[in-house]
Amino acid sequence: MSARGKLKRISALTLLALLFMLICHYLISVGDPTQYAIKGQGYGILIEEGFYVDPQQQLSLEQVLQQADFFRVRKLESVPWSFDQQTYWIRLKVDNKNTYPETVVLHFSNAMLEQLTVYQATTYNQLKETPLGWQAEGLNYQTRAIPSYQLMMAANSSTDVYVRIATEGIAKTPINVYLNKDFSNLVQMMLLIWGSFVGILIVMSLFNIVLYAGLKDGVYLVYIGYIVSILMMLGVVIGFGHYIWPETVIRVLRSNIVPVNISVVVFTLSFALLFFNTLKHPSRIVRICVRYVQFMIALGVVCLVLPEYIAAPLFFIGMAVLYPLVGIFLYQQIRINHKWARYYLVSWVPLIIGGAIQPMGLTGVIEESFLIHHALMIGVLFEIVLMAMALASRMQYKKERALYKATHDPGTRLPNSNLLEDKIHSLVDDDKNFYVCLIEVADFQTLQAYISNTESDDLMVMIARVIHQHIHLRSEFIVIGSARTGSSKLARINDGLFAAILTQEYDHEAFTERVSGTMREIEQQLSRGAQVGELFINLNTHVGVSAMGSHAQGSTHELLKQAKQALDQSRLLGKPTFYQAEQAQEVTQRLSLAASLQRTLRENKLQLYHQPQINLDTGHVDGSEALLRWRHEEYGFIPPDEFIPLAEDTGIVNELTLWVIDRACQHLEMLIDKGHLHHNVSVNISGKDIAEAGFLNNVREILGNYQLPLQNLTFELTESATVSDFALLNETLAELAAMGINIAIDDYGTGYSSLLYISQLPFTELKIDRSFVMDLHESKRNLTIVKTTIEMAKSLNLKIVAEGIENEQIESVLKAEGCHLAQGYHYQKPVEFSAYLDWLDSRF
Repeated sequence: MSARGKLKRISALTLLALLFMLICHYLISVGDPTQYAIKGQGYGILIEEGFYVDPQQQLSLEQVLQQADFFRVRKLESVPWSFDQQTYWIRLKVDNKNTYPETVVLHFSNAMLEQLTVYQATTYNQLKETPLGWQAEGLNYQTRAIPSYQLMMAANSSTDVYVRIATEGIAKTPINVYLNKDFSNLVQMMLLIWGSFVGILIVMSLFNIVLYAGLKDGVYLVYIGYIVSILMMLGVVIGFGHYIWPETVIRVLRSNIVPVNISVVVFTLSFALLFFNTLKHPSRIVRICVRYVQFMIALGVVCLVLPEYIAAPLFFIGMAVLYPLVGIFLYQQIRINHKWARYYLVSWVPLIIGGAIQPMGLTGVIEESFLIHHALMIGVLFEIVLMAMALASRMQYKKERALYKATHDPGTRLPNSNLLEDKIHSLVDDDKNFYVCLIEVADFQTLQAYISNTESDDLMVMIARVIHQHIHLRSEFIVIGSARTGSSKLARINDGLFAAILTQEYDHEAFTERVSGTMREIEQQLSRGAQVGELFINLNTHVGVSAMGSHAQGSTHELLKQAKQALDQSRLLGKPTFYQAEQAQEVTQRLSLAASLQRTLRENKLQLYHQPQINLDTGHVDGSEALLRWRHEEYGFIPPDEFIPLAEDTGIVNELTLWVIDRACQHLEMLIDKGHLHHNVSVNISGKDIAEAGFLNNVREILGNYQLPLQNLTFELTESATVSDFALLNETLAELAAMGINIAIDDYGTGYSSLLYISQLPFTELKIDRSFVMDLHESKRNLTIVKTTIEMAKSLNLKIVAEGIENEQIESVLKAEGCHLAQGYHYQKPVEFSAYLDWLDSRF
């Protein structure tokens, strides 16, 4: 852990300790006001106690007064409180032995009693009846929240007080007698602790509403729901709810106190599930927790119609499942190493302690007192604070996680291009001298067509591990990122491309030799290949290194561009290459040339040449191949193998192809008008044309401008295009064939096609590449390849075209083997269309 992280943890723990000390001091200051209650006798007051239980709930006070057992002196601690539906009669004889008047107060420490009625004998031997239960009407807030009855006693006087208690829920009611001043202190202390508790929870709720509005994370809504359910439950159980809820709401809550308690459980467990983000990929225990939440919701609905004395035991049975279930769930999360959730794990401690103490006080397991009565509330207060701290830790964790995902490649967990650029930018700003090194796996894009995404990621991890093994101990390679984002010296830019940053620690010649040596070691190890599934893959690498980077020499973008230019040179030279300034001039020239090509295309100044194709059986012209040519104003004639890559790099190759198709249609229309009714024109298209979304529609639009027999038009597809997207290729070629256009496979033998592709795609023509034809009369190997190709094409009913015919000897061999058409300088070189028309006329 970093020093900064340790400091933050120490600070948080210190604040928590201070909060704990503050609350402890607060509670000690409050003390236990119940210690001033009069037990039997004290302060000149003598109390005699007795009780009677009416199991049938049928006796009136007059009938109870006739029971001798009612007047037997017995301590109220021995009252057999239970969930059974029965009426409890309490008798208190209070004697004031003082020589002065005294006011004493009876406090009934149970705010949930439905029926609480006090009967006091008056001087005229009459009974004064005072209802105090929550069903009573006309009581003030304090009397409802803190049920009490005041006795005004003269000097040396006594009075009898009878109390009737009947309720569906917990009937246990500790009754304490206080002098008036001590009771006033008790009330003040209760209001003080209630106000502090409610204030903290309201502030927490408002703050989390703001967080939810900003983050849209459902966990904050559940947290607010938990706080509200706690306020509802404790507000009824302890009594402070009369100060924060309308009377009608309090009555509804009291009538449904068991469903309210269930809502606390539901929100508690739901918060835990959302806090740990467990619902996206739920484990078995998570699924059980979800079922438990659903069960408790259903139980809560059922308890809405059940009487409380039945619903309460069912709730306690359900609660018996909660603690072991939560224990297993939290243990699982600890094993997953949720270090950021330690505050949340600790928050369960005060909740469990408080949740255990208060019921034990209510059921008489331990002696009731002020602190025991408020144990759950105190535990919840600690829990709420710890949960707030846990949410803050969670937010920080998610922020760091989002930062990690934004700066790291998910497959290899290496820094990505964002983190690399950020590191380069910081080095440039600090005026540091450094190099950017790009390491590329050769032909990785082609390889991806044969392996799955998972296999591709596994291969990238293996390659990254090999590279990192060779550079992580080399001092010239520096760490990309920071301690927070990882300490890797390697970044992944995209599939098959990695990057590193180097500093020069010695003279340039020794530095370049050391770096080149390291790269050769990497290349040598990777050249051993890798097994991916059932496929063994040979791996080669290219390495390009930028020029020395500094604040004066270039921006982040410039340095990366330099490294990519050096990588281009590495592909050509077959060795690690350092960027040279001369390359910048070449790039500038290429940019100028690309701009000129775009301008020439838009101004319609390109040219379409034609080279004839001869029928070897008849010697007649069968058609021609339309070939794009560009004559630059300054540089003169520029070969297609130079300007076509420029068009691909600048994104206008499809526009270029459409221009060729349009001009070829014009020429074909003119040929037909001149009487060449069966003349065929072939046009080259590429895989990038096929991949263009609107290619087919654009072709249809062009063809719609001409009245042509489309069987006179052939589209020649370069063989390498068949290895890209087979489904799209099949669909596009099928559409073109349906229009009547002939489809030829061009440069056959130089790409990656298979008999499966040729047999499944709607090809009508196969064109043998010139590299197999030009020395056909001298090379037995090429002759065998050409003979085999012709036999295969005939078996598939394909027309066969051979290009590169340079002499009569080659023509004779092809004619003997049954080739249909021939094309080459032996007949005519590519010429402008006007010259081609003249050449055609000369043939007749």
